[in-house]
Amino acid sequence: MTIPQYVRRLRMERAAGYGKKKLEIAVATRSRLLQCLFFAPGMPHAVIGGTKSPARMNRQKASSSRRRGKANRASKYEETIEALRRAEQKYRSIFENATEGIFQTAPDGHYLSANPALAQMYGYDSPEELLAVLTDVSRQLYVEPDRRTEFTLAMRQNGKVLEFESQIYRRDGTIIWISENARAVHDELNGELLYYEGMVQDVTRRKHAEEEREKAEYRLSCYAEELREKNAQLEADLEMARDIQQVFLTQKYPSFPRNLTLQESWLRFCHWYRPAAQVGGDFFCVLPLSDTEAGVFICDVLGHGLRAALVTAIVRGLLEQLTAVAPDPCRLLSEINGGLLAIFRQTEMPMLVSAFYLVVNTVDGKMRYANAGHPRPFHVRRERGVAELLRFQVPQGPVLGIFEKATYQNSHAEASANDLVVLFTDGLFEVEMAEDDYFGTERLLAAVRKRMHLPAGQLFAEVVAEIQQCCVSGQFTDDMCLLGVELIRTGLADSSD
Repeated sequence: MTIPQYVRRLRMERAAGYGKKKLEIAVATRSRLLQCLFFAPGMPHAVIGGTKSPARMNRQKASSSRRRGKANRASKYEETIEALRRAEQKYRSIFENATEGIFQTAPDGHYLSANPALAQMYGYDSPEELLAVLTDVSRQLYVEPDRRTEFTLAMRQNGKVLEFESQIYRRDGTIIWISENARAVHDELNGELLYYEGMVQDVTRRKHAEEEREKAEYRLSCYAEELREKNAQLEADLEMARDIQQVFLTQKYPSFPRNLTLQESWLRFCHWYRPAAQVGGDFFCVLPLSDTEAGVFICDVLGHGLRAALVTAIVRGLLEQLTAVAPDPCRLLSEINGGLLAIFRQTEMPMLVSAFYLVVNTVDGKMRYANAGHPRPFHVRRERGVAELLRFQVPQGPVLGIFEKATYQNSHAEASANDLVVLFTDGLFEVEMAEDDYFGTERLLAAVRKRMHLPAGQLFAEVVAEIQQCCVSGQFTDDMCLLGVELIRTGLADSSD
């Protein structure tokens, strides 16, 4: 047997899974082979006695040189064999002590070798038991029978597989997930496929986590779809609520006296209404009390949105029921307060409602009014060039819907022809400006004063634009309402009209 033949035989023995004992036998056999090759009988390795002629001495020197060369080569081969032995020991240590499964399988599907980690992973007591029991990988190991076919197909195409994940049966029948990284090993001389070798990881925890995440994502997507449907329904409901609320607001103002057109009316009205959401918590209403008297109501429910809009609907319903007391502002506010209290007692969360109610008489221009925690209106006297806060002779009352024994009192003022009374909610002036400042009522009054001679509609538009330019966001963050009452003339109406 030549040395190349022996080395190839050693490689095949190692590939077939020969253990440490067989390797030692192979090393001993190799040593005997080397002795046969280099120290065979008949080879000149002893000195023959007698007279040493020069020719004979030369032959002896040449023979000695050959023997030394053969001995050196033998020593080198022994060193090579020792290096192989140490490498084998290192490989065996890694193989035996690795925490990941290591395997070699034959092309026909039976195991050639397996380390203890793989045996433990698959539920076997030892690698020997695993090799004895698992004789057909595709049938006994993989949950999906075609999985081994996919494995071998990938090997033929690429020569290796990376992160080849599969479900497998353990010895006790339980199922786990594994990930394989393996390669195909071929004979170096003829290219014949010898076996597959690689490493295995147990990825059951990760796969279960991925499955749980996928389930959670699916549930989340279902919830999101359900939420989108509910939001769409809510948007439709809010759109309907907005339309209904717009109907609640005064769309066509009455004339005073009622036989006149709106252009001829002695009292004229205009408003600027903008809810922060689709529906808002601001509300206003103009009540024709008689041919010569108008009741003007404005309120602001705490917060904004659907809940606040529902409260405004309640307030509107109470106003319709209280038309008999509408000429008396303080009594009207008291009755509304009682009605709201009766409703809010049945809810866990009370609602605050500020309100102002004004009654204007076109005969003499006299005004009576009462306040329930609402911002004070402005009285613009155009003929005098004065714009000021409306004056109160008595204390103003608290907000509606909170205090059972709240009292409200009337105050009085007198308006002249061409006067304007400006009612508004706090969303108009409580807007944030730069440097943590707010627009406030003083700036609002100054803005109105600069434009007091303008028609009410134009005045309102310019004031709103100025506030938007000053605020940080450029938009009103709360419901906002402006309501103007202009007294065009006073006196008794002509009976011929």
